[in-house]
Amino acid sequence: MLYNNRDLRMLKDEIEFVDTAIVPFVNIGFDGNLLHHANNLELIQLVTIQLEKQLKGRLMITPSLTSVGGDSSSLAAYRDQLTEYGFKNVVSLSFDALETDGVHNIKMNSIPISDMDNEMKISIINDEVKSVIKQIIGVWNQ
Repeated sequence: MLYNNRDLRMLKDEIEFVDTAIVPFVNIGFDGNLLHHANNLELIQLVTIQLEKQLKGRLMITPSLTSVGGDSSSLAAYRDQLTEYGFKNVVSLSFDALETDGVHNIKMNSIPISDMDNEMKISIINDEVKSVIKQIIGVWNQ
């Protein structure tokens, strides 16, 4: 499910099945790493789109949370809202090793996809999606 009107209207009735919230979490900024930040944002968006297609009906992809300078404190407040709503699992996808109580963090590989041709980009994204799915299944099996 996605964070849109249609899916959110169905969510409350299906929360026992859609038990996992996926929170894309990325650093942004207009600093010396501007292009790196943009690349990571694009990569995480492409991975989450594929992730939702593969695990539709079992998870909700939330809007991306962004931080400037690596401050991840907003993740704890978001976790509280998501668990209060009824999600049993909160999983963040990030390029950093985040440690927030009650949030399972999946650290993705930062891969420079901007200069790749489409075929290679799709292959890399599919590999990342497979890796993330395996880790989400691991969270479900805990």
